Amino acid sequence: MSVMTIILTSFLSAIGAGILTLIVLCVKWLVRKITADQVTLKALAHDSFFRMCRYVRMNGEMTESELENINFLYKGYKAQGLNGTGDKLYEECMELPITKTDLSAAHK
Repeated sequence: MSVMTIILTSFLSAIGAGILTLIVLCVKWLVRKITADQVTLKALAHDSFFRMCRYVRMNGEMTESELENINFLYKGYKAQGLNGTGDKLYEECMELPITKTDLSAAHK
């Protein structure tokens, strides 16, 4: 094997190792980013759902649009795999009377 072949092989091996290292670092960064986004999404799903439930429970009733919103938020909450506290809260909200008038629509 000639000296040129050895140098070329070594050079290509080093480039290949560098590219592989770059790919591994990019994948690690992407996994951390996705994990952080999932944590943030869970926090937002939890907060939005609990805020809406607390709001309608304080009112003692909810409008049809609030019911639709709670159902939508609950689906997101469950899809995130969050705990049973939300299930109990959802059931309590579903027992509230539904008013036909949406206050925001009445002021238009």
